[in-house]
Amino acid sequence: MSTRPSIAAGASDIVRGDGSTVHTRDGRALTDLACGFGAVFLGHAHPDIVAPVQRQVGLMWSGGSYPTAIQEQAKGLIAELLPTGFRPCGLYSTGMEAVEFALRVAASHTGRNQFVGFARSMHGKSSLTAGLCWDNASIGSNRAHMVPFIDTLPEADILDRVATHLATGMIAAVLVEPVQGSNGCLRASAGFYQQLVELCREHGVLTIFDEILTGLYRSGPRFRAETLHASPDVLIFAKCIGNGFPASSVAVLDHIPLLPGALPGSTFASNSLAAAAVVATLQVMQRLPMRELVADIERGLQQALERCRLAGIGVRGSGALWALELGSHVEMQPLLQEIHQRVLVTAQGRFIRLLPAANIEAEALLAACQHITSACMRAQSGGT
Repeated sequence: MSTRPSIAAGASDIVRGDGSTVHTRDGRALTDLACGFGAVFLGHAHPDIVAPVQRQVGLMWSGGSYPTAIQEQAKGLIAELLPTGFRPCGLYSTGMEAVEFALRVAASHTGRNQFVGFARSMHGKSSLTAGLCWDNASIGSNRAHMVPFIDTLPEADILDRVATHLATGMIAAVLVEPVQGSNGCLRASAGFYQQLVELCREHGVLTIFDEILTGLYRSGPRFRAETLHASPDVLIFAKCIGNGFPASSVAVLDHIPLLPGALPGSTFASNSLAAAAVVATLQVMQRLPMRELVADIERGLQQALERCRLAGIGVRGSGALWALELGSHVEMQPLLQEIHQRVLVTAQGRFIRLLPAANIEAEALLAACQHITSACMRAQSGGT
């Protein structure tokens, strides 16, 4: 699996969060541009989410496999979000659990049991999901086939490699992260994804879009899948659906059945607490101008990070999902320690990732970016 530099370098233990600010044990306030790896998209301790979850704590935590009223309410709100032709297939806990379920859907539908993914995507840390995208996965799987991505091959060559796997007749699904959140926000062209979906259809293979990170406006649109002319068969989304409470969801095109072999559900899938968090989060999102808020963040980040770009630091992203790529000479740990004196970010290899809340105040975002920019430019230039 991939490894991360310590995301807590330079920061004391966090004791509470409030909106886009986290407070440390030693009394400091830091702007949070990590937001629980992007999950806390409406800010910490949002009162309109806290109160319903607290009420649910006193009612029921989990109903097992039996339907509950709050679960049905969550399902209805999710259905309203989905692109035309999709239907919801339940709530899951982590993104990895949702991915595993989607792979089982594909296997039971196609009668095949092998899968293709793209190098340095992030679909989870099980033996199968990790094997689809990381060559150093600690437990491999002979059912996972990894194809290079655009940082190492042209798009046409990548599609040729995918076609070679599909021609075996053994592939159930191709798993796609439309923006590689752990690989510097790399994404291929819209034409690449359209050709990929069409290629899969020709071979009777399902295309699964993993929008655990990009879904629900994080990267701009409600779903990146909606920006394509060819729709994937399965959508997995989104770690922000419970605003930090463990929840994720899966949706499939209407014609794809959910067969018993897909083994839907689990002990904690669709539990009542998660459903309450999902209902509250989606209701808040309904009241907010999410597209406009994220568009404002995109414009603000583009302007604030321009100095980094001009200094030779790689800058990529869209919406509220951005990454900075530092040079190979930069020592990342000291840089992160400096950044984390005032701002929380996540990092992967030479990439620093920015995941602000949708409702962050513009002044706070600008000040945080100025701090990050100054630290990165000093590190890039070899200064202190």
